[in-house]
Amino acid sequence: MTSIVVSDSPWPLGLVSNCWKVQLDSGAALDSLIAEAVRQRLTVIELRQGSLGEYEAGPTCVPQAERLAELARRFSDVRFNVALSLPCLGGKLSREDSLFLAGRSAAMALANRQPPHLRLVDLQTRPEQCQESSIESAARGLVELTEAMLQAKGMLSIEHARQPWAWFDSVMRESRRRLGVRSSHLRLCFDPCNLLLTEKADEVAGIVESVEPQDVSMIHIKQRQDGQVQPDVGDGDLDWPKLLEMLRRRSHSGPVLFEIAAHADVWANLENGVARLLIAPLA
Repeated sequence: MTSIVVSDSPWPLGLVSNCWKVQLDSGAALDSLIAEAVRQRLTVIELRQGSLGEYEAGPTCVPQAERLAELARRFSDVRFNVALSLPCLGGKLSREDSLFLAGRSAAMALANRQPPHLRLVDLQTRPEQCQESSIESAARGLVELTEAMLQAKGMLSIEHARQPWAWFDSVMRESRRRLGVRSSHLRLCFDPCNLLLTEKADEVAGIVESVEPQDVSMIHIKQRQDGQVQPDVGDGDLDWPKLLEMLRRRSHSGPVLFEIAAHADVWANLENGVARLLIAPLA
């Protein structure tokens, strides 16, 4: 297996563990996959609910904090965060929700001298529920969840998904306004490919240009073609060289995480993605 060359990247590089779903389902240990990522000099790992292998339990794939603490000690130089799917934009998710609390505990266990970092994505709040009248309710909910992370001296990231960007952006802005001086503890997990779920392809570049670097905790990279996420980041619906040049120009400094579709050749696909997008000269 060849090594991924990352020395010329302007960002810390990593991946989301659902890239390894094929390997995990085939019996590979999460430890061994992380060890290979470290060997490949990928230093940021997002542990996505449903792709934690033996470190999660039950039908809802609850992260197991005590076991994850052992993982963090083994990989003390890796920057970890935990990612859960929860209806965090519906205004009804309690900070006492058992899965949210399990995610917070897991983020604390994995902190490795960094602030605990929990990332949420809402795949349940539908576009028709995203009305102007619901912005304040959603913002109140995010503030409460952020305050719960603040108790752990941590950070909450929210990934946009099936909600219209203008509505989602308004919720995040209102949440930060309510948090005031604490607003840096609530950030955006920015995934340009997800914008294609609700926006026109020719609007993506303008949205990328509008996002403030200080509001972003991380950037996800994946490619879509014919409505399907691809196992690599070759040609497709997004012009990734152009988007990455925009992000570079705007001084985004957060980590870049690949979230390519799971595939048996995941390492070769990651190597090709890094070489094509982050090492080769951008057009």
